[in-house]
Amino acid sequence: MQLIKPLYWILVATCLAISPLHAAEDQHDDQDDHKEAQHEAPETKGPHGGLLLQQDGATVELQIFEQGVPPEYRAWVTKDGTPVTDDVDLNVQLTRLGGQEDAFDFAFQGDYWLGNGVVTEPHSFDVEVTLALNGKQYQWQWESHEGRTRIEADIAEQAGIRTAEAGPGSIERTLTAYGRLTTAPEQIARVRARFPGVITKVNVRLGDRVAKGDRLAQVESNESLKTYDLRSPIDGVVIEREISVGEIAGEQPLFAIADLTTLWAELQVFPGQRSEVAVDQKVYVKAEGVDQQATVNYLLPSPDNAPYTLARVKVENPEGALSPGLLIAGDIVVESLEVPLAVNNRALQSFRDWTVVFVQVDDTYEIRPLELGHSDGTLTEVLDGLQAGDRYVVDNSYLIKADIEKSGASHDH
Repeated sequence: MQLIKPLYWILVATCLAISPLHAAEDQHDDQDDHKEAQHEAPETKGPHGGLLLQQDGATVELQIFEQGVPPEYRAWVTKDGTPVTDDVDLNVQLTRLGGQEDAFDFAFQGDYWLGNGVVTEPHSFDVEVTLALNGKQYQWQWESHEGRTRIEADIAEQAGIRTAEAGPGSIERTLTAYGRLTTAPEQIARVRARFPGVITKVNVRLGDRVAKGDRLAQVESNESLKTYDLRSPIDGVVIEREISVGEIAGEQPLFAIADLTTLWAELQVFPGQRSEVAVDQKVYVKAEGVDQQATVNYLLPSPDNAPYTLARVKVENPEGALSPGLLIAGDIVVESLEVPLAVNNRALQSFRDWTVVFVQVDDTYEIRPLELGHSDGTLTEVLDGLQAGDRYVVDNSYLIKADIEKSGASHDH
């Protein structure tokens, strides 16, 4: 879970306490009171559980039926209380968030009028029903919104709500290998005395950072009795110090200086994985304090005939935060699948029994139940429920979910 600064939590708590996420919606409702009085949503239910639409003796009971079948419109038409089974022109037009229009014509099925097509989720739209019967026209309009909320742009900005545009993506299949960080031999310089003698001064300790040319120690030559300096041949860190003041410097190494700006991850690839791993494959290297993309540079036999291959991966360490010996994991990308539509995994939320994202159109946000395909740690393929170009909430999508749930969104048709 992403860590968020305390100040941000204070902002969110304040927002929720005073309900600013609904401020724009309340204002919108006030402005539309007159409109809603003309086009109020039907509240009366008919004998089949559908909404009753009544006008001048004509009645349409309209229901979204979804028991054992994909959601479909069913209707029962009466005139002055008498069922009508023919000579009816019934049409339902749905206008969804973003302007998409779905139209349904009806045909009689022996017991009810059936709309052609599936009423896809979410069942959130503006509804217009027209009926032509005995030469007369009847019309009903109302809003049937669910899983929808309205948030002004400045409030969304304060709450950290960020969106992205849905589009193609690359889904990566990875396998994970584990190992340790090491230092390459060519990145270690061992410093010896040029002439045998007595150590008169030591200028560095283990772990000290030194630059090329820095003085490490002073030695008094046994032959000339003159003092000379031992200096670092490279920039790096003192990882070995084998001498103290007063000791004799001979041919043995006195210091080891390591360049730790780059390290090597040696990942153990076992026989069951070996056929899928190759040089130049992408690797996501992860450990405490590191999360970076790298490449498999070499594949080497394991030491001592151990039953694995070593995948050597160069790890950048410019700040020196990583040390040799650190346990590390590498997610090696062994396959990339290009998909026409994918969303960021951070956007996905559970809502009822769906996995959804929240699309944004201007200041309005609404659920989109998704049918999902392949996934990795970053992206998930979308098979149905979203269109390329739709803007969807990525960061802090849970705030949209909480706001919709707080509003008591229903699934009643």
